[in-house]
Amino acid sequence: MTAPRQHPAVVNLVRRLTALELHAARSGREVGQALAQVAADSAASTAMGLLDELYAAADALVTAMPAYAPPRNVLHRLLAAAERTAANSTDVETLRGALEGEARRLAAQAQAAREQVARTGAALIPENGLVVTWTLSETVRRTLAEAWRAGKRFRARVTESRPNQDGLETAGELAALGVPVEVTIDAALQFVTPRASLMLLGAEAIEADGSVVCKVGTYPAALAARRHGVRVYVAADTLKFDTASMQGRRPPLDALRFQPGDRTAQAPAGGSTRPAGHLFDRTPAALLAGIVTERGVLAPQACADIMLALPASDWLTRRVAAAFIQEA
Repeated sequence: MTAPRQHPAVVNLVRRLTALELHAARSGREVGQALAQVAADSAASTAMGLLDELYAAADALVTAMPAYAPPRNVLHRLLAAAERTAANSTDVETLRGALEGEARRLAAQAQAAREQVARTGAALIPENGLVVTWTLSETVRRTLAEAWRAGKRFRARVTESRPNQDGLETAGELAALGVPVEVTIDAALQFVTPRASLMLLGAEAIEADGSVVCKVGTYPAALAARRHGVRVYVAADTLKFDTASMQGRRPPLDALRFQPGDRTAQAPAGGSTRPAGHLFDRTPAALLAGIVTERGVLAPQACADIMLALPASDWLTRRVAAAFIQEA
C-alpha cells in the first residue's frame, strides 16, 4: 500500500523540528495547528481513512521531534480524541469536527495554563531580589514579565547559554521591559550564583521521577545553586509532563551542534574536530525546590500522579514505546 502523501504543513514542521528552530512550547502549538490542518484539508471519505492520515502525519512528526514533551502531549490529546470518535462513528465529518474542536479547546487551555504559571511564578520573585536564569524560556520570560508588571522590582542575571547563545535573547527581552539585566558567560555561573535570591528555569520535559530535561548546562547550574543554598524552581505547564517516562521510556537527547562559522567548531590548522555531547541535559529532582505549574508549585515527585490522568492515544503510546530508549 502506498503511504499517503504528507500535507505541506507537516513537511514544513518536520523540517523546522529537525533543524531545532522551535522551542518546546511553540513546537506544541505548531504540532496542534498542523494536525488540525491535515484534518481540514483531507479528502478522506471515511473516518478510518482520515485517522490513517493523522497517524501518518503523527509518525513523521514523532520521528523529527527533539526531546520535547509538549508536541508529543498535543499529539496524544488530539489522537486520543480522534480514536474515541472513530470508534463510535464512521462519518468523516464527525471525526473532522471532533478533532478541530479538540484542537481549539487545547489551544485555549494551554494559553490559560501559561498565564496561570506566570502568575504563580511571579509570586515567588522577591522584591529587590536577584533572579538567575538560563537560556531562552517562554515560560520564564512570561513569569518575570508578570512580576515586573505587577510592580515588583528585581534584577536578573542571565547566562549567554551556549552553543546557540539564546540567553542573549532572554536578556534583551527583559531589558526591553526595564528589568536591570546582567549577562554572564556559562562558565562563570558558579561565581555569580551565590548572591542570587533564586534560580528560575524553563524545561523541555518533566519526567515521572521529577527530573527535568533542559538546555545543556542546566544540571551544573543547579549543582552550583545547591552548593550556595539558592533555591531552584522550574516553570512549566503540565503539557511538559513526559508521560513516556511513566513506562521507563526516554527520548534520546539531541546531539550538540555548532553554527557555521562558530569558533568552537574550528579546528587548528591541519586538524579536525567534531562536536561531542548533547544539546540538553537532565537535572535530578533532588536539586529542585519545586515545579511551578498551572496547578500550583508542585514537589517534583508529585508530577507522576498528574501524568496518570493525562490523555493518551493507544497508537502513539505504542509508537513511542518502540522508538524511545528503555531505561535500565
